[in-house]
Amino acid sequence: MAPKEKINILLVSFGGPTPGCCKRVDPCPGEAYCFVSGIFGHNPARKERIDEVVEHYTTVGGFSRFNEITEAQGEAVRKELSKRGVDATIYSGYHHWKPYVSDVIAGMANEGVGEFLVLVMSPHQSSVSWDGYVRLVAESINKLGSRAPQVLGVVEPFWNATGFIDAIADNVRAAAKKAGWSLSSKDTAVLFSAHSVPESVSKTSPYCSQIVETSRLVLQKLGSPNAMGAYQSQPEDSRIPWTGPFLKDGIKQLASDGIKNIIGIPVGFLGDNVEVLYDLGIEGEYAAKEHGARFVRAEAVNTHPAFITMLADRVQEKLAQVAKV
Repeated sequence: MAPKEKINILLVSFGGPTPGCCKRVDPCPGEAYCFVSGIFGHNPARKERIDEVVEHYTTVGGFSRFNEITEAQGEAVRKELSKRGVDATIYSGYHHWKPYVSDVIAGMANEGVGEFLVLVMSPHQSSVSWDGYVRLVAESINKLGSRAPQVLGVVEPFWNATGFIDAIADNVRAAAKKAGWSLSSKDTAVLFSAHSVPESVSKTSPYCSQIVETSRLVLQKLGSPNAMGAYQSQPEDSRIPWTGPFLKDGIKQLASDGIKNIIGIPVGFLGDNVEVLYDLGIEGEYAAKEHGARFVRAEAVNTHPAFITMLADRVQEKLAQVAKV
């Protein structure tokens, strides 16, 4: 039997608060507060918004399953690659929570890792998502100097990959079945949701066009039901414009069009984190009730087999590309 090909893979993503004080301040205000405050640069002027978002975390238990889900996805990819004769060591690094990307790469250097593939766990590209994570990896390597491991390659983005699309479509069907709704009914609509970004970001990246393409491909799989796209989780106190329509406005529009049943689809998220559970699920249900409609949330792709298979395919495609260089 031929020996397995060995590879190191670094999963890079946003991150979420887990138990364990970051010890930035004493007494500890809570992990969720430190996490959200960090996203806003620990800016006292944003305290009202920070408190608002922290309350979302408190409502769903005070922490996030973001890291847990990302690591489960990594383990599932590892197992799938192992079946194919690839021995992968998986690392997970986060932008806004421990283990931070820079710390993980430093740890890889200490272990003697020479090179690794980067797998960005973000489906759509913008300066604050996919592109930002690639930049974060580069900055972390530069800080280490000559002892840093090097990037062998960056796995291609997957907003339009069949396995990603199939996983989303499967989860929409499952949500509709559980609710007892027909996707072909004139009373039912799907509402695609992604994180809103500043309009200045959307104008300089393919972020919004990629979300539209993802949604279009999912609709094809579903047989083209009633549908609309919306954006969520934008700060309501911002002085700059953010991409819309916003989730609540989208739900209001669907209800005014006579839609009775709305299925929220977290097309811009890979796991059931707090923004999916609260910003889409809880706030979506509340908004629907306010306008006389019913609302259910489809699961994010999480560790759906089609999604995991696609990621493993992407890894192998990148390995084949770099082998030719």
